[in-house]
Amino acid sequence: MKNLNLIYIVLICIAHISLHSCKNNSNPQENRTPTPQQIDKEDTTPTEKEPRQAKYPTLNIKPNDRINSPIKIKVNSEGVWYASEGELGWIELIDDKGNELAKGILSADGDWMKSGPVMFSTTLTFDAKNIKTGKLIVHNDPGEGDGDEAGESISFEIPIIF
Repeated sequence: MKNLNLIYIVLICIAHISLHSCKNNSNPQENRTPTPQQIDKEDTTPTEKEPRQAKYPTLNIKPNDRINSPIKIKVNSEGVWYASEGELGWIELIDDKGNELAKGILSADGDWMKSGPVMFSTTLTFDAKNIKTGKLIVHNDPGEGDGDEAGESISFEIPIIF
């Protein structure tokens, strides 16, 4: 009888250890912090098999274009940015020293609730005398709220020449 009890105790210990080790090792990636190489490889590097979807709309201004005041900036949402109440976001015009020269809200040119790409625009008026270069910074409107209600704040820069 003592031998049988000893066998039961040993079997229970083995079962407990086996279950505990399976539970802790069920997903070894879960408890590890990824290294920068892993982040780059997994999250930001597009591959030929998986082309990355563009996160930016297109503009009528290209990098290093020469602009004059006033200028109408046109943005095609391409369906990649969320529009709210007919507005896609805003644009800042900054000189090479970081001074803001102009700012404008990107408003819909027509029906913004249709499916597919929608055109948005704003007109910037500025004084750029004695300034040679600058940049346009395009910001999205991530929406209000917390957690899932709010979107991700996204912006990008386009170098320009005056």
